[in-house]
Formats: sequence, C-alpha cells, structure tokens
Amino acid sequence: MTPPDRDIPDHEAADILAAEFVLGTLPLEAREAAATRIRRDAHFALAVARWEHRLAPLNAGYEDVPAPDLLPKIEARLFGAAPKRQSRKPAFWKGWFGGAAVAAALGLAVLAYLPTTPQPFRPLTTLAAENSDLRYEVGLRGDDLRIAHIAGAGADAAHVHELWLIVGNAAPISLGLITGQETTLATTGLAPGMVLAISLEPTGGSPTGAPTGPVLVTGVIEKL
Repeated sequence: MTPPDRDIPDHEAADILAAEFVLGTLPLEAREAAATRIRRDAHFALAVARWEHRLAPLNAGYEDVPAPDLLPKIEARLFGAAPKRQSRKPAFWKGWFGGAAVAAALGLAVLAYLPTTPQPFRPLTTLAAENSDLRYEVGLRGDDLRIAHIAGAGADAAHVHELWLIVGNAAPISLGLITGQETTLATTGLAPGMVLAISLEPTGGSPTGAPTGPVLVTGVIEKL
C-alpha cells in the first residue's frame, strides 16, 4: 500500500486505491470500505472499472482448475466407509440410457466451447464542435466505450486527446487517453444527460486530474 507519509494528490490516491482493490491486496477492512465507496462515488467506481479493464489480459495466463471432490472422504470420515455393493450386470435399457446421457453431455460440452460472436457496439453519441472538422463516434457495449476517430486532425507528437465524463456540475472524470483510430475504454454508470468531452493534453495525459488544455469536441448521451 502507499506509504502514509507520502503527500500525493487526492485523485492519484484514489487511483492507487482502485488498483489495490482490483489486485486484491487490500486488508479486509480497507477492501470493505472500498467496496462501499464504489457504490457511492462515481469517480472511484470509474477508476476501478478502468483498472479491471487494464488488468483483464493477465487472466489469459491462468487456467481454471476444478475443485477436488472431497465429499466422499468427508462422509467416510464422519459416518464410516459405506459397505461395498455387489456389482450387477446392468440391464440393456440401463446401458442404453447411460450411453445416451454421455452423448448428450458430450454434445453440451461441444456447444459450450463453440466460439460466440461478440455483440456489436451500439451507437451512443457523436463528439463534435462548431467551426471544427474534428469528429469522434462513440459506441457502447456493456461497460466498454469505443471511440472512433472519424474526421479531422488528431493530436500532434507533443499532445494527446483525453476523454472526459461530465456529470452535472461535478468535476470532470477522466475516462482515459485516445490512441489510434479506435480506442476502447472501460466505464460504468453512464446515464442519459451526461456529457462526454475530449480535451487536448500533454503526452501522457492531464497532469492534474482535470482538463488543462482546450476542450475540442463534446457530445451528450441522449439514451442508452
């Protein structure tokens, strides 16, 4: 965890806490407090969503391991070993039924591993401005935003475009940096009436946690 004597801005402290929550390194009391904060603080909930999105590729390096079947051992220890029954040759219909069940199970297993087509992004809003040919199209799929650069010049080598969420009179919330023609960013808690905006920031993003450069384009979320 972050040393308590280090003086860091509040927005950086919240981002570090969100990362520790996603990584699972917080002690129980701090984790419960962070979970409560997610439900009450939209800024913090977005920070957690961004860290989950960043760290999700790490899961690809691990495989699910089936839990061991401990029930027979537990029952034997509690109640003693059950007497062995004499095996009987199964009747024809029982053997057929067992084979059919195995075939059905194999069929379901094959279906479970068939590739599924991901749902497309739904159009959410267009980011534009008067007297500017810069335009971004924004789509939504679950908690993922796709920001596509449609027209106008991108940022130069010394700058970057940064996406912000504006909710009423609250301070803007950074959703992340836009790189390339299409960028996918994690978000949560979107609602009609919220505003998305893009500002021009130094390479690496805003150093203050708030927009420092000019706001280039904006768009209102009309419906989800």
